[in-house]
Amino acid sequence: MIQQFLKEAKFEPVIPPVRIDDGEGITYEKATNALRRGVAFFSALQASDGHWPGENGGTLFLLPPLVFCLYVTGHLEEVFKAEHYKEMLRYIYCHQNEDGGWGLHIESKSFMFTTVLTTYACVFSEWVQKEDEKTRADGPGNGFLTMVILGIYDWSGTNPMPPELWLLPSCLPIHLGKLLCHTRMVYMPMSYLYGKRFVGPITPLIMQLREELYLQPYEEINWNKARRLYAKEDMYYPHPLIQNLIWDTLHVR
Repeated sequence: MIQQFLKEAKFEPVIPPVRIDDGEGITYEKATNALRRGVAFFSALQASDGHWPGENGGTLFLLPPLVFCLYVTGHLEEVFKAEHYKEMLRYIYCHQNEDGGWGLHIESKSFMFTTVLTTYACVFSEWVQKEDEKTRADGPGNGFLTMVILGIYDWSGTNPMPPELWLLPSCLPIHLGKLLCHTRMVYMPMSYLYGKRFVGPITPLIMQLREELYLQPYEEINWNKARRLYAKEDMYYPHPLIQNLIWDTLHVR
């Protein structure tokens, strides 16, 4: 990606590298040249809308939520053009396992979670609306939050993510601000959406996927019971009793 941006920007380093020998002092001129060289390089890596994109390679469960969010907000066709679809599918197919599924990362065994999300990301792209057996991977499953927002899964079937936890005093050791940055930044929008019980527009495609995904009619599913249902491949670590008790206490249908 870096080389692609540098090529598109026709970047050529004009300022030579700044070198400081042992015992040599740092002058204003050398410090300024080093700063200008760095600014010129990072300016070439800046996208047209002002942000600096970067690849998070390896994980396979990040691309589908991007497709779903664009679909829910009505910007999928605007952001993803035909070439984007082709490259997205190329990437997905290259990392598809022999059993037809996808893992959490490119070296992982297949997980129901990632397989369902990836399959539906392909279905949502107009590029693959044709019946492509390779795209239609094996098996149903749940991607929970992203499926809930799409309207393919019900909020009452998710474990609680109360936004009120952010109101706890910051001095407490369980305050969410003390979590690892990745956990904290994921929980923040998830808790907001959970508090709003947000669901995107229910389109004919969503209704079709509801029928395709489950073994029983959508309206007859016991969502509270579904909170405890997992594919055996997806059970990374069994929940301790105390965790289930806390979730049951906080759960609001």
